[in-house]
Amino acid sequence: MRVKTFIATYLLFLTVLFLSVGIVSFYLNDSQITMLKNKSEGQFHSIVSMLDRDVLALSAREGLTDEIFFASLESMIWNYNHYYERHGVFIVLNFFHAPGLPAEPAEIHIGEGRRSGRDEDGLFVFIRGSLSPPFSHFILSYRLDITDNISDMRGIQRTLLITAASFSLVAAAGLYGILLMIFKPLGLVAKTAREIADGQFNQRIPIKSNNELAQVAIDFNKMARRVETQILYLEEEAENKQQFVDNFAHEMRTPLTSIFGYAEYMQKASLEESEVVETAGRIMDKANYLTEIANSLLQLAMLRDYRPEKTELDIKLLFDDITQTISEPMGLAKVRFSAKPNAATLHGQGDLIKSLLVNLCINAMKSCTAETGKVNLEAKADGNAVLLTITDNGCGIPPGALAKITEPFYRVDAARNRKDGGAGLGLAICKKITEAHGANMRIESAPGVGTVVTITFTTP
Repeated sequence: MRVKTFIATYLLFLTVLFLSVGIVSFYLNDSQITMLKNKSEGQFHSIVSMLDRDVLALSAREGLTDEIFFASLESMIWNYNHYYERHGVFIVLNFFHAPGLPAEPAEIHIGEGRRSGRDEDGLFVFIRGSLSPPFSHFILSYRLDITDNISDMRGIQRTLLITAASFSLVAAAGLYGILLMIFKPLGLVAKTAREIADGQFNQRIPIKSNNELAQVAIDFNKMARRVETQILYLEEEAENKQQFVDNFAHEMRTPLTSIFGYAEYMQKASLEESEVVETAGRIMDKANYLTEIANSLLQLAMLRDYRPEKTELDIKLLFDDITQTISEPMGLAKVRFSAKPNAATLHGQGDLIKSLLVNLCINAMKSCTAETGKVNLEAKADGNAVLLTITDNGCGIPPGALAKITEPFYRVDAARNRKDGGAGLGLAICKKITEAHGANMRIESAPGVGTVVTITFTTP
């Protein structure tokens, strides 16, 4: 593209340049010819005027014979030629034996002829015309040598042409350099685009100017950043999906293996009725665990891109409902629970908010030790936001696990969660509920100290 632009621009430049040189040369040549013609014509009329006067004076002499008259006239013309010859002018006066002829107008033209005293041809201005009456039968021929003038003009034209040719070469180098500078950002764009196409998504175009092409580079970098972000997002999504599939397969394998083992045991072993009931109960427990996973996965799927129907919720009534729901499991676990509704209202979908808080409170309860465990649910207003906080004094979460705690099927203590019946989907569901409400969930924890979960709802 750079070469094509250079060729097209340079050809246009040469066309304009040499067309301009041609016009200027033609104008100079025409002006020079016109000037020489005007000079010759003026000089011719000046000579005619002087000859009219001299011939009249000569003819007025008394006792002048024709022989003496023409001899004197010839001498006069010689003197004229002797004077004008150094100016490149040569004149001839011809006589016609027909007195009383009307005066002929001067005829002027340019032609070639032999130069006086030189063995070469030249260019001349020729003028032919008669003297004024009563001497109109005398015809004056005038010739002005313009060879040197035309030669000088052609020298100027050659100089002008050589200068234009030299300038065109300099302009070609300058134009190519300018195009290199102009197309450099486009070359960088093409190079960076190839690198990105090869998988180097972190490549960017360096920007050192502030023009239209620099703006193209800026827009390209924005596009590259978006592509890189999208690629990283897709890679992360693919990794998360693969991790989800791996975790799901692992979670399903354990209860299914147990169900198959118990069923095979019942089929092949001779069992008493009490043993059959016990084994069937274990199969039902594992089936209930699978049902819990299925229900949780269904809830996760439903919450994807879900828009809750928000209403104004009375926080005190909400906390009373939650307290009534979890009071029994808290009592069985011997963990103290308290609820402090220090804010009036909250905008959200009631059943989802209740599910969110119940899940978080049950998780907090499971991390606590019997008799000494405490779980506190609190709501408070903070400007245009409402903060819901669940605090416990349980075992805490290791720092390395905090970033993964909301991933599906992730367990900090896999053995304890399976014993308690957890599937590792509770916090993933909580995260989806908060995202659906446009809220933010922050988890802070220290091993051996406890965990604080803060959910911030912005008041519409």
